[in-house]
Amino acid sequence: MVTMRSFECIKSFRYMQYLSAVSVGILQFSSSLTFMWVSPMLPKLTTPNSNVGVTLTYEEVSWMLSTTGIGEAVGSLLIGVLLDRVGPKRTLLLSSTLLTISSVIFGFANSLTMLVLGRFIAGMGRGITIYCFPIYICEIASKDIRGKLGTIPVFIGVLGNLFSLAAGPYLGYIEFIIICSVFPVIFFFAFLFIPDSPYHLLKAGKRKEAQLSLARFSSLSTSVEEIETKLQEIEETIRQDTGDLTLKQSLCAPNFRKSLVIVSAAKIIVTFCGVTFITTYIQVIAESSNTGLSTKMVSVIYGVIQIPSVLLSGFLVDRFGRKPLYCISSLGAGIALILEGTYLYLQGLYNLQSIAFMPILFLIAYQLSVSFGLTYLPTLLVGELFTTRTKKIGGPLAMSLSSLVAFGSVKICGSLFESWGMYTLFWIFGGFCVLGILFALYVLPETKGKSFDEIQKSLLSTKNVVNSKGLELIPLKE
Repeated sequence: MVTMRSFECIKSFRYMQYLSAVSVGILQFSSSLTFMWVSPMLPKLTTPNSNVGVTLTYEEVSWMLSTTGIGEAVGSLLIGVLLDRVGPKRTLLLSSTLLTISSVIFGFANSLTMLVLGRFIAGMGRGITIYCFPIYICEIASKDIRGKLGTIPVFIGVLGNLFSLAAGPYLGYIEFIIICSVFPVIFFFAFLFIPDSPYHLLKAGKRKEAQLSLARFSSLSTSVEEIETKLQEIEETIRQDTGDLTLKQSLCAPNFRKSLVIVSAAKIIVTFCGVTFITTYIQVIAESSNTGLSTKMVSVIYGVIQIPSVLLSGFLVDRFGRKPLYCISSLGAGIALILEGTYLYLQGLYNLQSIAFMPILFLIAYQLSVSFGLTYLPTLLVGELFTTRTKKIGGPLAMSLSSLVAFGSVKICGSLFESWGMYTLFWIFGGFCVLGILFALYVLPETKGKSFDEIQKSLLSTKNVVNSKGLELIPLKE
């Protein structure tokens, strides 16, 4: 009986979906390394006579860091054309190429200009990756495991952050950059053997290839009839959701407008919750907090602690839904940030050596909280809220807007944290976490266990007149 049950379990396991998610995770790992290398290398970049070959001021560091946001915005704008012409698989392959090129530039950098150029190209690759991978995952995933599959690349990306924060301080500059360049190459060759999205193949008129792709993504116990039924469902979805839309046409659809606002707001809130700034300047923050621990040790702890939180959220996202996780994540992060800011403020007035361990606890609580939902749920929403017709317009718009906001916030915070005081920034970040709670309660839709069609219907409280091209134009009351 046990043997038969095990056999049935193996037959029903959709291994190719998980394998694809892990492969995309390697690209996320690469993106994290290429993005995060500045954090452990920051002391080397700002120390004269280091072996990096470049010595930067904090003002120059802020320019280098913020340039990534511009690159992400440009990469996001290219996504629409790339997805339409070559599909998500080849787009992800292009992203890995950009990440490799950026690592090579970092390796040979001997000036601020080269570092800025490398960060710009890395930002393009990162912008493409962050936007494209949830679309690919959502198009290949069964709806009952879509949330779980979506967290796999995020978790592996977290491992990239962990590697940067934990191993980076103990590695030389060139050694770390070489490691950064290896993983996108590994992804490139591994992903060549992964099937393309059946949605893209059907849109390209390749029905036979789409059928084969769907069969490979299905479990061994799935019959030919079931695969054909799924294929027909996808065809019907595409038939109702085809044709190129201009931005003006898209804005006429109320569900598109609502999706654009929700995704943009979710990403902007995450940016102003301080995720990028705190992670990048973690060693500077640790030094300011006078915890008694080495800055390297604080960096390691900060990187390790996010793993259990991401793992837990991966199991809970399809059980309890997106709204509760986003709300809890915002609440925990907000409390931790306000307490951290208060400690840093009081540290300048009183002797707090007896509770010098508190800043570490607050940073741990913050990292646990943001990793529980804030950092990855907005990415999942990109693939869930936009339709096939609007993903190439809405997604890039939301990504570009949030990336430009990130450019401004990182530049301003990086330039002014010395004059404003670190505690002021923490209080501001905490305030935006409170805004995130209100956003989760009153704006964020619940997409748990819903098909694409069900999600779009839930975005509309009215019926819509649909013209001959399938564009929702005029809302009609019941």
